[in-house]
Amino acid sequence: MCEPTLILGGVSTAASAAGTLAGASAQNRAAANNYKRQLAIREIEWDRSRAEYAHNVTRAEEQLDENFLAASRGYGAEQQQLNALFDQASVSLQSEFVKLAEKRGFYGTGRTADRLAARDIAEFGRSQALTSANLVRGRDSFRNDVANIRSKLKAANRKTLAPVQFQPIPGLPPVKPDMDMTSALFSAAGTLASGGIDMYKGFKGLKTGQTES
Repeated sequence: MCEPTLILGGVSTAASAAGTLAGASAQNRAAANNYKRQLAIREIEWDRSRAEYAHNVTRAEEQLDENFLAASRGYGAEQQQLNALFDQASVSLQSEFVKLAEKRGFYGTGRTADRLAARDIAEFGRSQALTSANLVRGRDSFRNDVANIRSKLKAANRKTLAPVQFQPIPGLPPVKPDMDMTSALFSAAGTLASGGIDMYKGFKGLKTGQTES
């Protein structure tokens, strides 16, 4: 009646060893599948990051073009305004000079004529001084406005380039799982060896009429 028990014990030992190996193998498969899934997710995220960065670069290039066009229009408007101011001053100078020359033809001679000429020349000088002052103010205003446009352009460009200042980099790869089965094999081998020794002792006891414990 003891021999079947020993055989069942051996079967149980073998099943336990096989279960150890099967469990380790299942864990390895699960770890491998999880590793592959993490790699796939990392690749998807990397593709998305690169696509988003490329989209941001395109938008930044378009915005930079708009920034420069806006600044160019601002420069052009300021230059036109300054040119108009100088053109107006030039026309005014010519007109005042022609008037002065025409008046001198009616002065005649004598002290009265000299006094009238001096008066008109002084008035012409005051008019030109006022025109010159306006030109200086206009030039200074032009320089200030151009400097403001340049500062705004730099600030706008910095804001535009901020999202694409740093290129994306792939995330850290997942840790590769340890697929070594050595430990499980040794464990299974130990279980089988222990079971084999027990069976050997049991069969030896049956032959001698004794059952060793």
